[in-house]
Amino acid sequence: MNKEIQKVVIYARVSSKEQEKEGFSIPAQLELLRNYASVHNMIILKEFEDVETAKCQGRTNFNEMLKFLKNSKECNTILVEKTDRLYRNLPDYVTVDALPLELHFVKEGCIVSPTSHSSEKFMHGIKVLMARQYVQNLSEEVKKGLTQKAKEGFVTGKQPYGYKKLDKKQCVIDEQTAPYVKRAFELYAEGNISLRALSNRLFEEGFIYKPNTPKAYKTQIEHILKNKFYYGVIDYMGEIYEGKHEPLITKDLFDRTQEAFRKDNKPKHMIAKNFLFAGMVKCSKCGCNISGEIKKGKYIYYSCTGGRGECEPQHIYISEAKLEKQLLQAISNISITKEHSDWILQALKDSFKDEKAYCEERLSSLQKQKQILRDRIDNIYLDKLDKKISEEFWQEKHNKWTQELLTIQNNITAYEKANINFIEQGANFLKICTDAEDLYKYGDNSEKKQLLNYVLQNLTIEGENIHYDYKKPFDIFAKGLNRNKKLPRLDSNQQPLG
Repeated sequence: MNKEIQKVVIYARVSSKEQEKEGFSIPAQLELLRNYASVHNMIILKEFEDVETAKCQGRTNFNEMLKFLKNSKECNTILVEKTDRLYRNLPDYVTVDALPLELHFVKEGCIVSPTSHSSEKFMHGIKVLMARQYVQNLSEEVKKGLTQKAKEGFVTGKQPYGYKKLDKKQCVIDEQTAPYVKRAFELYAEGNISLRALSNRLFEEGFIYKPNTPKAYKTQIEHILKNKFYYGVIDYMGEIYEGKHEPLITKDLFDRTQEAFRKDNKPKHMIAKNFLFAGMVKCSKCGCNISGEIKKGKYIYYSCTGGRGECEPQHIYISEAKLEKQLLQAISNISITKEHSDWILQALKDSFKDEKAYCEERLSSLQKQKQILRDRIDNIYLDKLDKKISEEFWQEKHNKWTQELLTIQNNITAYEKANINFIEQGANFLKICTDAEDLYKYGDNSEKKQLLNYVLQNLTIEGENIHYDYKKPFDIFAKGLNRNKKLPRLDSNQQPLG
C-alpha cells in the first residue's frame, strides 16, 4: 500500500537585508527544502519567506504561516533548513512548541513532533538555547565596538535633536534646530514651568519641532532635557566619555535643569527592602504583583497589592520562609544522571558543527567584500594620480568606501570574537541542572532570583500555595529522565535507531 502523501509548508528566513542582497541564504534554503519535499513525496501547499532583523518585533510571514497552520485541517508540517532559521528567539520557540506541529529540520536531519521521544525534544530545546547564546555573544561583541566608539568621543546612534551628522562619526550643531534645544533648557531651568507648559511656550515662540509634529510631546522634551550629550559628553551604558562634538549648553545649565526636574516631578516610591520574591510572583486571582512587608521587625510576609481592587484582604498572606520552601522544592526537582549528561554533551558536539560552518562561510563572504573594497580604493587612488578623475570625486568615493570597509571589518571582528565554545556552554548548562539545589541554597538573594527566573515562569500564588511552570528544556529534567532507562542508540544525526 502506498504511503499517504504528506502535505507541508516550507519556511525560509534570513536575518538582514544584506544577506538578501548577497543572495546568501533564501534561494539556497528554498532549493534545499523543495528537493527534500520531492524526494519524500510531499506536496508543498505554501511557501513563506522572511527577511528581517533581530531588532524587529514579530515576523510578518512567520505569523502568517502559523495562522495558516492553525486553520488548516490537512497540514501540520513545516519544512525548514535548520533550527535557527525557524526560531529567532525563545518566544518564537514557545509559540511553535504550543502547536501540534511536525517540524523537519532538513539540514540537521532532525524531525520533531508531539510524539517524539523526550530525549529528542530535549535536544531540540538545547539547540534553541545554544543558538540564542551565540546570538547574545555576537551582540556583546557589537556592543564592544560601540563602546570603543563612545570612548573615542563619538555618538553611538542617531545624533540628538539640535545636531546633524557631518559624517558617520562626527556631529555638528544644526543651526535650524539648536536654538529650540537651548531655549528649552533655559526656560525649564528656571524651575517654574511644567513640561507641557514648556512645549506650549516654545510653540508659541515659533519653534517647530518637526514638520509632522509641530509641537513636541512631553516625553520628547524630557528626553532632550535629560541628555548629557548637550554639554559635551557621551553617555553610553552608564559610562561618561568626553565628546568630540561642540557643546550646545554649559554643564551648569544642565545641572540646574535636572534640579528643576526634582521639583517638578512627584517623588518616586522607594522600596524599603530588597525582598527576595518582589516582582517575581503574581496573585492567581487578580494578576497583581505580590509585595513584601516586615512584621515584628524581622519576619517577612507577602500579600497581594490589590491594585485592581478585586482581591479580599486575606486572599494571599504567606511568610517568605514558606514561599521559599516551595520554590526550593521546585529547584530540587531538577535532576540528571551522569550517563544522560555524557550523552547530551556528545550530541552537542555534533549538533553545532553546522553553526561553525555557517560562521566560517559568513567570514569568508565578508573577507571577499573587504578585498573588493580595498581594490576599489587602490584603483581609484591611481585614477586620481593619473588625473582620470577629479579630486572631489575621489574624495567622495574614498570616504564612502572607507566607511564601508570599517563596517565590514567590525563585522569580521565580531564574528571572530564570537567563536563560542558551544560544548563548554552546554557543560555550564548541565552544571545548573546537576547542582541547582546547591546553587540556590548557597546563593545570595540576587543569585537566587537569577536562578529562579532562569528555570521557572508563570509564578502565581493562591493562599499559601505557589504555582509555576518550568521553562524549556528544564521541564524535561523536572519531570525526570528515567534514571533506570537505557539510553537509545543514535545515528550520525543523533536520532534514535530502531
